[in-house]
Amino acid sequence: MATTSSNIPIGEESGFTLAYRKASYVWGTLLAIFAAVVCFYSIGKGWNNPPWADTMQMDRGSRAGEAILLVFMLTWIALLEGCQISIVGLQGVDMEKYKHRYPRAYACCQVCHKGPNVERFLVGRQFLLLFNGFLASRVSGVGPNAPEKFNLDGWEWEYNASQIFYSNSVLLMILIVAVAQLPTQLLAEDKMMGFFNLPFFPMYTIVYPCLFVESVGLTHSAYLLKDVLCWVGGIDQAEADPKKAMKKDGLYYFKCCLSVSAVTFAGIFLFKGWFSKQTGATHGVGWEKLPGWAAICVSCLFLFIMACAEGLQVSALALQRTPTSEFKNTAPKAYRVLMLLGGSDGVDYHGRNMKAFLVGRQFFVACMMVLLGKVTGYAGAKGVLVTGDDWGMGAGFNEWCLQTGFMGAVFVVNVAQLASQVAASIFPIRLINNTIMWLLLHAMLLTEASGFVNACYPIMWFMDWAFGMEEDPLHFEAPANAGQQASINGSEADESGIRVQEI
Repeated sequence: MATTSSNIPIGEESGFTLAYRKASYVWGTLLAIFAAVVCFYSIGKGWNNPPWADTMQMDRGSRAGEAILLVFMLTWIALLEGCQISIVGLQGVDMEKYKHRYPRAYACCQVCHKGPNVERFLVGRQFLLLFNGFLASRVSGVGPNAPEKFNLDGWEWEYNASQIFYSNSVLLMILIVAVAQLPTQLLAEDKMMGFFNLPFFPMYTIVYPCLFVESVGLTHSAYLLKDVLCWVGGIDQAEADPKKAMKKDGLYYFKCCLSVSAVTFAGIFLFKGWFSKQTGATHGVGWEKLPGWAAICVSCLFLFIMACAEGLQVSALALQRTPTSEFKNTAPKAYRVLMLLGGSDGVDYHGRNMKAFLVGRQFFVACMMVLLGKVTGYAGAKGVLVTGDDWGMGAGFNEWCLQTGFMGAVFVVNVAQLASQVAASIFPIRLINNTIMWLLLHAMLLTEASGFVNACYPIMWFMDWAFGMEEDPLHFEAPANAGQQASINGSEADESGIRVQEI
């Protein structure tokens, strides 16, 4: 299993381990199908909790529209994940040789790899990914019209099972991770060009939207934090590639101020909602008795776990080729973390623990994304709050900024995701040199070993077959291109945010 095979090549695994993993593909796929049935059945019954409609008065057309919207968001999440692998992995690759064979991939790389656009793409993508997850958690979340015990066409669940798997969106988490996020990551890992060239018009569905979202400026606090941390750590940014340097003019600093102001504004409304019992942290089945102070503590815990998950991954990737002898004695806990991932002295990770960690980490992030979507989104619909006042902001602001989770997304993406990624990319050893990261890594490896999200592998194999994808020509060429090394093994670059080589 993943937790005990840190340095064992796959070919040397026991027969029981291989049989267990293959069996997990079967039950993982059945679980993913079951999760999809439950989520869409709930929407069809009007038991969900969209921010823009009263589910008590919804007709079948509205419910069908929300089911289609959920499919659209899951598809967009999948494309955001896969395209990120391709964009990061193809850095430094001379795409001129493949412009006729992979025209879409070539056109996108021409835009994404120009100047600081990779960094800009990653930041914008982070916000779009999180906001889609937040909105999906509302569209498929449990609403006031839902029964206390979930009833699937006459099959009534036991109360505790209904609370765990349905009311707290565990099945939705499995659907997002196993069906939307991981299959495209795994597919793009070995076939970056092929995935980027699929006919989903990546330039207009992924590249331009991500760059546009970044250009708005709501996430520029991440760049400001990077500058501050580099100054604190004595890192000279002038040594970085000048072609990838961000243009720091008056507009840049205006956007930084805008981002800090937006994060502060969103944070005020989030803490006000938690304390006043206006968010999903104190409303809904299983949450209604939670006092305001406990809602704040629970929400901060979710933020902390997401930040740790993001930081742990970036630190592991940043230290992938760093000789462990340099910090084995000075940072023993960081050394233990890397050894568990299959690391060795200055050599890439071996075994399958790194991939197992990435799968388990993805599930943790998805869990926090769904839970934070619930606790940061205001309860109620159509701009009507369930309790208390809105400080005179009006129904439009309540509905589209608070109840959709937009304000929550602004706060979480800056505070829990981008900030921890930036900190980890600059101080990777310090961030993971603690017991919390060590325990969290074990939890992630156990999560992958459970097989809950292993439907991602059969889905990836099906997509590979359905699209008739071939191996990238890079795999048949001499590894003289530094871009292949920069890919960090495809999926290992997932959500790496602002990477060390860009600082």
